[in-house]
Amino acid sequence: MLFAVSTLAILPNPTAIEALKLAQEEGMELSELRETVEEIEMVDGHCHNIVEFDSNSITGGFVQAFTVGAFADADAIAFAQTSLSFKKGLRDVAELYGTEVSLQGVEEYRRVSGLQSITSTCLKAAKFSAILIDDGIEMDKRNEIEWHKNFIPFAGRILRTERVAEQILEQGLSNGSSWTIDSFTEAYVSNITLTVAKEIYALKSIVAYYGGLEINLNVTKTEAEESLRQVLINATKPLYILHHRNLVDYLFLQSLEIALSYDLPMQIHTGFGDRLLDLRKSNPLHFRSVLEDKRYSKCRFVYLDFGLAIPKLSMHGMISAVKDLLTLAPINKVMFSTDAYTFPETFYLGAKNSREVVFSVLRDACIDGELLISEAVEAAKDILARNAIRFYKISSSNITVP
Repeated sequence: MLFAVSTLAILPNPTAIEALKLAQEEGMELSELRETVEEIEMVDGHCHNIVEFDSNSITGGFVQAFTVGAFADADAIAFAQTSLSFKKGLRDVAELYGTEVSLQGVEEYRRVSGLQSITSTCLKAAKFSAILIDDGIEMDKRNEIEWHKNFIPFAGRILRTERVAEQILEQGLSNGSSWTIDSFTEAYVSNITLTVAKEIYALKSIVAYYGGLEINLNVTKTEAEESLRQVLINATKPLYILHHRNLVDYLFLQSLEIALSYDLPMQIHTGFGDRLLDLRKSNPLHFRSVLEDKRYSKCRFVYLDFGLAIPKLSMHGMISAVKDLLTLAPINKVMFSTDAYTFPETFYLGAKNSREVVFSVLRDACIDGELLISEAVEAAKDILARNAIRFYKISSSNITVP
C-alpha cells in the first residue's frame, strides 16, 4: 500500500503534463503545421444529405444534431443536451453565427436565416474542397446531391448497395411475376453497373447494421433464395432486408465482385452508429474472414476514416481515438470524414473538431520525437485531403490538390 501511494505521488498530474507540452510547443516552430491544418481545403469522404427544416426526419429540433445517427427518439434527444459534445458544439455554433450561447438563440438564428443561408455559412467555414455523399438514407424532404453543389466546389456520390436492393424489390417486376434469386441478382448487378457508369466514387455497405460483420462466405444460392422469399412474403414499403441475413450476405459478396471489377472502394460501416446497430457485431475483427479470403484480396477496403467519432465524442475522446488509429495504422491509410447528416452544422462541427484534433495529435507526435515538423505537415495534408483524393480517385480537374 505504501509503495503504491509513493509511486503515484511522483507521477505528474494531467495539468502538469499539458503545461510541459505547451512549454515544449513554444520551443518548436509549429506555426507551419498550425497554418496547414487551419487553412487546408478538406475532403470529406463520407457524409449524407442535408434536409429541409420541416422534414419529418427532424423530430427533436436542433438538439437532434448531437445524437448519433440521422434518426433519434425523444429520450436520446433529451439526454444529448447533457453530453460534453453538445456543450462544446453549441458554443462553437453560437460563435459561428454570432448569437448568444443558448439553444434558443441558435434555433432562432436558424429559423430567421433559413436553410440556404446557414448551409452556406457552415460549409464555407468548414473549408471543403470536396464531399462524397452516401445518399442511401431515406429521409423526408432531403436535398439531393446537385443541391449541395451550390455550396461546395465538388460533390460526388457513394452508392449504398443494400438500399439499391431494397428499391428494386419495392418496384417489383413489370410483368407481375415473382422474383427468383437469379432474376433478382441479375437486376441488382445490372442496376449497380449502370449507376457506376454514371460516375460514383465508392460502393457502401451497412452490412454491420444488417446483422454484423461476420460474413458467411459460403452462403448458398438456395439459402439466399429462401431468404428472398421471406422478404417478399412480408413486404411493406419502404422495404428493408434488415433481418434476412442469408440474402444480405449473398448480396454483399455480389457487391464485392462488382467493386473488384470496377476497381471501386467499398466503404463498410464499423464502430458505433444509431440504435439499429449492435456494437458487439460491428467490430471489424469479425471481418477477418473476408480480409483473408484470396477472392477479395485486391478489394480496396483496408483503409479507415474517423467520421462520427469526431465530433460525437468529448475532446479527450476524439484525440484519444485518432491517436489510437495512428498507433497502429499507416498515416496514408487514415482519412478525415464527418459522417455529417441532416443538419449543415454537423458538417461544420465535424470539420472544426477534426482540425483541432489532427493538430493536437500531430503536435504531440512532434514533441515526442516521432515526427519532424515537415513530416507532420505532410501527414496533415494526407489525413485531411490527399489520402481521400487518392483513394477515391477524385480528379485534380475538379479540386485543388494540396
